[in-house]
Amino acid sequence: MAESCCGCSDSDLSEASGAQGRALIAALVINAVMFVAEMSVGLWAHSSALQADSVDMLIDAVGLGIGLFALNRTLRARTRAGFTNAFIELVLAAGIGAQLIHQIVIGALPVATFMIGMGFIALVANLASAGLLMRYRHQDINMRAMWLCTRNDAIGNAATVVAGGLVLTFDLPWPDWIVGALVALLFAYTAVGVLCEAWGTLQQPESV
Repeated sequence: MAESCCGCSDSDLSEASGAQGRALIAALVINAVMFVAEMSVGLWAHSSALQADSVDMLIDAVGLGIGLFALNRTLRARTRAGFTNAFIELVLAAGIGAQLIHQIVIGALPVATFMIGMGFIALVANLASAGLLMRYRHQDINMRAMWLCTRNDAIGNAATVVAGGLVLTFDLPWPDWIVGALVALLFAYTAVGVLCEAWGTLQQPESV
């Protein structure tokens, strides 16, 4: 039976790749479904936090699709996929910032009960996705980028639930705005870190 340089047999690698692919597909489906649900509720409830997170769910679904495509390709191809995912995350941060400014201008008060309920459902969904991807997060830049995006989503969901509670308590929209701003900053910070790491890897000569 053939073995790879790390001591794993080809059948072991094939089995691991299959399990990883199934994890990526499951996480992709979760994110796609949650995008539709959160965007619908976010628009109806006038919540910038929910709308921001719903768009992130869509971007994560796209990123997971890219990661699935790059799964069995070369390290350089997987690194490029991670770079692409991080760049998309950075664009998303800018989009959240623009959407936040719009929410502040119109001054609509979010429906707090829907923020809390939908935020909690999204938190459970993202924790499930993060759990599926956790064992692969140190494999390469591509998997690390996808896991970090999912982890950031979960953090944003928890913050949305807290913001909903504050909106319900004070009957003011500013907690929703603060969460939207913090989520945008978190996404930007993570994306820049992954971009720098991936760029450094891409500048290295390819191994023979």
